[in-house]
Amino acid sequence: MKLLKIAAFAVLLLTGCSAIAVEHPGAIPKEDNCSSCHADKSRGKSVHSAMAGPCGVCHLVQTRGDMTTMSLMMPKERICFACHEESAALRLHAPAKDKMCVNCHDSHSSNQKMLLRKLSDLGISVPRS
Repeated sequence: MKLLKIAAFAVLLLTGCSAIAVEHPGAIPKEDNCSSCHADKSRGKSVHSAMAGPCGVCHLVQTRGDMTTMSLMMPKERICFACHEESAALRLHAPAKDKMCVNCHDSHSSNQKMLLRKLSDLGISVPRS
């Protein structure tokens, strides 16, 4: 498993970091652990296996002076497939075909099965019975 994570990280680095950066308030010391403030990202009925590894597998953290920026290692349309094989079953799944996994699946954790986002987050209404 550790070898897979290292390989995925290498793929992420080699493919470039063209994702949008988000400013994170303040400077973050290198020894700080993201989960000390973002514990909710690793809790839920369904937790992504990547959460067992360092955040740097998917995220690039850069601190300059008193500002830290966070970005994905690669565009969100490609990041899932750095670790997840594009199987025949996924090619039949329309959102996966369009490489928009994160539109329906949370990349960290969820209280829904298969890391699914809440239906209300997807703009889907559920008929009442």
